[in-house]
Amino acid sequence: MMAVSLIGCSAIGGIVKRNKSNIQKLSLGIPKAQVLEIMGPADKSEAYRTKSGGTMEFLFYRIQVDYHQDRQDKHWIPVCIIDGKLEGWGRNFYDDTIKIRKEIIRK
Repeated sequence: MMAVSLIGCSAIGGIVKRNKSNIQKLSLGIPKAQVLEIMGPADKSEAYRTKSGGTMEFLFYRIQVDYHQDRQDKHWIPVCIIDGKLEGWGRNFYDDTIKIRKEIIRK
C-alpha cells in the first residue's frame, strides 16, 4: 500500500512540476484553446456570467503537492479566461476578480 501511495505522490509531483513550467509559457490575450494546448486540461474549474453577458472561466492547475489531501487554495493556480481569451492568472488575480464580481452583484 505504501508503494501505491509513493507512486501517486510521484505522479502528482510530475504534474506539479509540469504545471509550474507551463504557466511560464502563458501570455495575456491568447485564446483559450492555446491555454489548453500549453497547460492541458484543468484539474478543476469555475464559470461565471460577466456583467456584459459574456463568460468568465477559471481553470485551476495544481502547483503544490498536498500530502494530507486537504486541497487548500494555495495548492492551485487559477487561470482566468474571459470571453475566450486569457485575462490573467494567479491567486491575487483570482481573489481581486472574485471580490470585484461580488461587489458588482451586490449593487
